[in-house]
Amino acid sequence: MINKDDCVKVAVCARPHGVGGEVVVRTAGGFGTDDVSYEFLFLELGGGLVPFYVEELRIRNAEEALVKFEGVDSQADARRIAEAAVYVDRSWLGDADGDVTVEMLVGFEASERSHGLIGTIAAIDDSVAGNPLFVIERPDGGEVLVPMNDDLVDTVDAQERRVVFCLPEGLLQL
Repeated sequence: MINKDDCVKVAVCARPHGVGGEVVVRTAGGFGTDDVSYEFLFLELGGGLVPFYVEELRIRNAEEALVKFEGVDSQADARRIAEAAVYVDRSWLGDADGDVTVEMLVGFEASERSHGLIGTIAAIDDSVAGNPLFVIERPDGGEVLVPMNDDLVDTVDAQERRVVFCLPEGLLQL
């Protein structure tokens, strides 16, 4: 069984493409097409992650690729996986030195040095050029946006899957 906590959402199967079973895979959360270029990908279907072998992958641009999965051979098959979230194993995303990348922090627990637990890093919002943000989901269902700035990150513990921030007073109340 594939543990979802060991994986990172990198894309979504946006829609079928053509009649041969290809789907448009659109990257999400600051990921690019390089992050979906693997021998197989995990699709979230029925609440669980299902591995799909990638028969062919053609990159359209930095955010989209056309993917033909094994066993998805018609437009009807492609419609069944349309809108499915695409995940990769978190360990695949390390950089060449094996270091933790920003994208790998999605799913990590977020704490503040003085205030304790904030919530869970749910996504990286890079919609505003030059101002990426950590999107942190609070346990109460709320959301906190924290600028992605080295000065605000106190520690990253990849083993414990935890990021400790040192935030300016009042940021958590915004």
